[in-house]
Amino acid sequence: MEAPLLMLNQASPVPPYEQIRLQIQSLIASGRLVAGDFLPSVRQLGRDLGVAPNTVVRAYSELEQGHWITTVPRRGVMVAAHPPVMMPEERARNLGVAVHELLVKAHQMGASLEEIYQEVERQAGMLQFHARQ
Repeated sequence: MEAPLLMLNQASPVPPYEQIRLQIQSLIASGRLVAGDFLPSVRQLGRDLGVAPNTVVRAYSELEQGHWITTVPRRGVMVAAHPPVMMPEERARNLGVAVHELLVKAHQMGASLEEIYQEVERQAGMLQFHARQ
């Protein structure tokens, strides 16, 4: 997994471990991470994101408990062979958090609603393109 796929919003009320967990779940659910893909080590991801290793351990632990990822001894952490399908309630909650963070960031940048809508449509088109490949 490329580290730039994950970013933390330090101004967010959502704890860093939860941001990591939600983003990895979204990457798996969208197909950007697939079964067998390895995630960065705890130390590496902690360094990349500027958080303590325990923060990454907590995120990975929750993902493993939810059967999203699995630990392979002496190899690392990888996306599970059969990751779960996100339940509608969880998907709605995760989507709400993600959209809220997007809108806060966009507002801080001075983006208009029209600019936000255009960028969301552009990004959605790119996701659909990658999903077809």
